[in-house]
Amino acid sequence: MALEILMPKLGLTMTEGTIEEWKFKEGDAVKKGDVLFSVATDKLTNDVEAEADGILLKILLPEGETASCKAVIGYIGQAGEVVPTAGENKIEAPEETRSDNIGIQAEKTDTRAPGAPVLASPAAKKLAKEKGIDLVSIPGTGPKGRITLEDVEAYLAKPQPAEGEAGQKTSPMAAKLAAELGVDVSKLDVQGRVMKADVLAAAAPAAAAPAQGSNDLPPVKVNPLRRSIAANMSASWATSPRVTYTHPVDVTAMKDLRAKLKDGLKEQGIKLTYNHIIMKVVAKALTEFPDINASFAGNMLTRHIHVNMGLAVAKGDGLIVPNVKSCEEKSLAEIAKETEALIEATRFGKIAMEDMTGGTFTISSLGPYGITNFSPIINQPELAILGVCDMVDTPVVRDGQIVIRSMMNLCLTADHRVIDGVMASKFLKRICELLENPYLLLT
Repeated sequence: MALEILMPKLGLTMTEGTIEEWKFKEGDAVKKGDVLFSVATDKLTNDVEAEADGILLKILLPEGETASCKAVIGYIGQAGEVVPTAGENKIEAPEETRSDNIGIQAEKTDTRAPGAPVLASPAAKKLAKEKGIDLVSIPGTGPKGRITLEDVEAYLAKPQPAEGEAGQKTSPMAAKLAAELGVDVSKLDVQGRVMKADVLAAAAPAAAAPAQGSNDLPPVKVNPLRRSIAANMSASWATSPRVTYTHPVDVTAMKDLRAKLKDGLKEQGIKLTYNHIIMKVVAKALTEFPDINASFAGNMLTRHIHVNMGLAVAKGDGLIVPNVKSCEEKSLAEIAKETEALIEATRFGKIAMEDMTGGTFTISSLGPYGITNFSPIINQPELAILGVCDMVDTPVVRDGQIVIRSMMNLCLTADHRVIDGVMASKFLKRICELLENPYLLLT
């Protein structure tokens, strides 16, 4: 019997996955342990191995399409084995595309990817097959839009499908869709009854090109990472009454510190950056402000024992925030080594889920892009995030004299439910004190 290939559940928070690439084609021989396909979640891309030897008999979920965890997305078996037909497989749309409103169950088929199944009871399938009815045209009233025997019987009791001007038979779903898309079914060159797929194919050329006089290209579905970012940022914006505080800091001493340490660390294979020094400084400051190294939910403040310092890392067209655990306990060299390893793993898609969870504070650096001021959005459930800006040579007054110093803005966005202006100002002032006098890290 053919073995089902399931969409894996790769973490407690994963609800759906998107096929990035099938490593084999239908009909290819695969061995247990071979990488069968890669799947993208809202944070990671993982390779999934075959669980048995055999032939890749059927791919149900094409590359770029999404399915819920534990949905059947293909079959492995022996040559000649029969796999379930399209109406019998089990792929379901993700929860966010489904509705519990029975009154609109007929529209569920509109959201199916090409070749995706229609859920139906065995009795409903049998009757539909006997009567030559395409299940896609029947509204389902069962759980999750499942088509029941009663649905098929109700469909048979209705008048026959409409006909076009040339006598072309059209399914109800196709007729409804044709009216919405402006497709004349009487002009379609289709053998037999016009189905939904025929209407969509006829409408595709018009949908593919911008409307005359329009400057818009056809919309495209964003990847899982961007969908996750959109959801998380929207949730953060709605959750936290936030205020951003900006404080300039003289980073001349920090630059001198890096210059003195980087060559020695380079000999050990460690790359020291300004971000590493800032992470060390902020971790020390957070130990002095436990209400900032905390989270808030249900009117309860949870202070965290350790500082798990997150650093926003660009990946493709999105951001991922791995974090260095117990940053306050680590030396500058340890922070640098661990951070660079996390950045490399993130950019090559090899980051582990545990490296992206449990963060207590985040640093976002836009200095390399010339940004001198911005308002970062808090990475929930954390209470604050520090934006690091560009270092700019600036004329300042020192001891009554105008001198040129390397200045940098720090932008702290804080959750005002817990962190008021005084606490945020004191925290920023302490970070600046440590950066301008890095020897204080030794105290």
